[in-house]
Amino acid sequence: MYDTHITEKQFRSLSDTVYRVSGIHLTDNKKDLLKARIAKRLRATKITSVTDYIHRIDQDSEEFKRFIDGITTNHTYFFRENKHCEFIIKTMDRSRSLKIWSAASSSGEEAYTIAIQLIENGFSFRIYASDISDTILETANRGVYPMDRARAVPPDLLRKYFQKGVNHSINKIRIKDCVKEHITFGKYNLVTGTPPQSEYNIIFCRNVMIYFDLPTKQKVMDDMVKALKPGGLFIFGQSESMVGIKTPLMTISPSIYRKP
Repeated sequence: MYDTHITEKQFRSLSDTVYRVSGIHLTDNKKDLLKARIAKRLRATKITSVTDYIHRIDQDSEEFKRFIDGITTNHTYFFRENKHCEFIIKTMDRSRSLKIWSAASSSGEEAYTIAIQLIENGFSFRIYASDISDTILETANRGVYPMDRARAVPPDLLRKYFQKGVNHSINKIRIKDCVKEHITFGKYNLVTGTPPQSEYNIIFCRNVMIYFDLPTKQKVMDDMVKALKPGGLFIFGQSESMVGIKTPLMTISPSIYRKP
């Protein structure tokens, strides 16, 4: 029997740890989320209480990494919020070679979605796709997903850029190598990492700022602006807001900004 009860002191301690490592701010209404993620690790490790699990992650760096992975990993799918890619295809110069950063790319669906459409429309490009989680980056590099992650992919593109699994992989799909060769996956912590200077034409940083408090949002945004080339595009999640963040970026379309 697993005891997933978390005391207020334990919640504060774990929240502080998650914030320090990832910048994710676990407010009181995220307590159930934390309990659910810990319950999953209790079952995996056969540890029966939160107290014993906290002791385990204090002593075991590999389990600590799995704990952070569990908190920071979020569900995504191919062609999510695709209006951003449509905007790029309509407005960007195809004669230019684009350098793109998919920041907080999770399990790779965002980067692969961008790549498929840029290939399809004749762009020259490279994508750096980063995440804080080693486990999720392994999934991204492998490029194998449950079929339901491709529910929004147009059928012609599904046939052209994915391989359907057979036998024991019947309900899975695999990204073709002609897409993978455009992308480099790597580990990067948006909160503690040192950003490159004026390197990228486009930065996607979507659906991650909602987990940060305002000071962390400001720090991450300052770094993203530094990493953009003058004239470069910064793309936010459609449900996110710049309210309270100081930035030189100019709005050019909903959730799309340009660096002067």
